[in-house]
Amino acid sequence: MAIDYERRLQNLQARRFDKELNESVLTKSFSSTSIPKNIKYLMESMIKIDKKYNDRTLEAAKRVQKHLENGYDLHFSRAYRTQGSVTTSTNIKVHSDFDLLTIIDRYHFKANGVPNNTPYTASEPNSDIKKLRSQSEKIMDNIYDEVDKSGKKNISIFNKSLNRKVDIVFCFWFNSLKYEETLSEYYRGVYLFDFTKSEKILDYPFAHINQVNSKGNNTNDGSRKGIRLLKTLKADNDEINLTSFHITTIVHSVQNSELYYYTGKEIDIAKAISSQLQKLINDSEYRRSVESPNGTEKPLKDETVEGMKTIKSDLDELIADVHKELYLGYFQKGELIYS
Repeated sequence: MAIDYERRLQNLQARRFDKELNESVLTKSFSSTSIPKNIKYLMESMIKIDKKYNDRTLEAAKRVQKHLENGYDLHFSRAYRTQGSVTTSTNIKVHSDFDLLTIIDRYHFKANGVPNNTPYTASEPNSDIKKLRSQSEKIMDNIYDEVDKSGKKNISIFNKSLNRKVDIVFCFWFNSLKYEETLSEYYRGVYLFDFTKSEKILDYPFAHINQVNSKGNNTNDGSRKGIRLLKTLKADNDEINLTSFHITTIVHSVQNSELYYYTGKEIDIAKAISSQLQKLINDSEYRRSVESPNGTEKPLKDETVEGMKTIKSDLDELIADVHKELYLGYFQKGELIYS
């Protein structure tokens, strides 16, 4: 089925419109009637959300943190960190969801092989994190009208004044051997907690953020543009069964030289990602070897193949449609002219 670019551009515009500021994150070319819709869709999909919009998301998280700290009555201190696509500038929505990691800071877990000469025995960690969540729910209920407490690992609030959603994610610290040696938070992990199973889930969000941002910087924003493009395709096609984590891993696996951005390179970045998708689909051994950005997981399992085929089909149709404009003057010496 041919891509309905009119509908997709309407979707894109809605995702990038901030009602409070009455502004959209779109280029001046978006309103031009002389530029084909397929070119607009490609180009606008890859453009980053401006800092002033992301700052409002960060402000919503800061307000939540302040409310929590003012309301807690707990025997342990808390540390706070943030994660999510806003921290890597790969978000495609002005009103992107945002994670506020709320971490028990009185003690930490250690990796196997790390000496523990002063084991913590003053309280029971599972009980502590359940108290942390319980008090958080009460504090948020007293302040926000919209509080979703159904999450396995988090609760969510909606800040109406900023029109932003914040997920409060409850964690323990996890110190790897490398962290103990370097004290670099890059190597520090967190244990997320599944409250339905009382199970800890190890994650390294700071290494992930660092790696995605490093590749973005080393490709002159090219890898971020690629991630935004695939996220946009997924947002506009309900049949694409891939997570943002899968999409980020796919783009992260492309060579930097294929993603390096300069004016007019958008179509080449799209083609490089299509080629990588084909390799991941065809070569199961290679696909299973591809690591997540922080190197701790290999998420492109067999069940992701159908999602990759669907997103590649969408991507290839977009590439073909944009290439037709080569003869209409929108490319000059191989460069796409758009601003």
